[in-house]
Amino acid sequence: MLSQDEHAALLHATEQRAIAIARVESLMVRINDTIPAYISYVDRDLRYVYINQTYLNAFGRTAEMIEGHLVADVLGPSFPNVRDHLLAALAGHEEHFETRMGTVHSERILSVAHIPDRDATGDVIGVIIHGADITDRRRAEAALMQSEKLAAVGRLASTIAHEINNPLEAVTNLIYLARAYSTDPLAIEYLETADRELRRVSTIANKTLRFNKQSSNPMPTHAEDLLSSVLTIYEGRLRNSGIEVVSDLRAKVPVVCFEGDVRQILNNLVSNAIDAMPHGGKLLLRSHEAPHPPTGRRGVVITVADTGSGISASHLPTIFDPFFTTKDINGTGLGLWVSKEIVDRHKGTLRVRSRVREDASGTVFRLFLPHS
Repeated sequence: MLSQDEHAALLHATEQRAIAIARVESLMVRINDTIPAYISYVDRDLRYVYINQTYLNAFGRTAEMIEGHLVADVLGPSFPNVRDHLLAALAGHEEHFETRMGTVHSERILSVAHIPDRDATGDVIGVIIHGADITDRRRAEAALMQSEKLAAVGRLASTIAHEINNPLEAVTNLIYLARAYSTDPLAIEYLETADRELRRVSTIANKTLRFNKQSSNPMPTHAEDLLSSVLTIYEGRLRNSGIEVVSDLRAKVPVVCFEGDVRQILNNLVSNAIDAMPHGGKLLLRSHEAPHPPTGRRGVVITVADTGSGISASHLPTIFDPFFTTKDINGTGLGLWVSKEIVDRHKGTLRVRSRVREDASGTVFRLFLPHS
């Protein structure tokens, strides 16, 4: 039999061990709650036993609202995405897969692991769940693929534009000779019309070449030339959408910039404006010289405005964030973000204001570029 002192010492050791275990358990919970991953544990009945803070934040609920509840009830429409994997894990198979999960914020893409948890006899008593949010990675990969496709299309367009210039020049010369030797007034009129159309094709080809060409050093460029090259590319879309272009280009002093980069900004702004007016409207393009209010630097302000659907007040603070888009699968969410990065490199500013009203809606982007 233990003496009183030995019994007290054993009791003290047991209490200390319990305290140490409690501390370790508390520490593990805190660690799990700070990990940016979805961590949980479900039993054989597919009821949540434990769920970490990241998981709770995703569903906007407390632990009491999830722990003890069926996975099917908590996940709702997303449950079929994981059901078979959970059953496979309960059968003893480790599962690794990607799935989509609805959260309070948005639908997310997760890389998920379902790990069978076994007791001392080897029987599966539950499933350890670990999910990593890979939404941004997948979007970045998709955007990179889209960027590569666009770059390839740009190079192809430049090659085609370059190749058609020679035959265009030859046909133009032949029309000139035909006009010189023709005496029929109607034939001369037809030849003059053909000559005008060929020159228009030549202009489009040359501007396409310039659009895709990037200089290695910043060069003096006029706002009117930048906007003209962009409008040439979108001439067909503007006409087919019934959009009227209203220009007021007053800036006469050139800005020193990377011409290709600034064209990319204007391309994004004009393209977004056209998308916002599928049933027609007005595209307003303005340029004027003005000082930059915070610094007093002189430069050029280029305004691209539309009478389209507008941008809601809730979206305005995030339109320059990477991957933010209101175009669903038709947008990468990188156009305005890349534009903002280019503007920052040029020491300029890109500001937006918009309104959504039944009687008057639209968006105005104001691009400031310093003269040097």
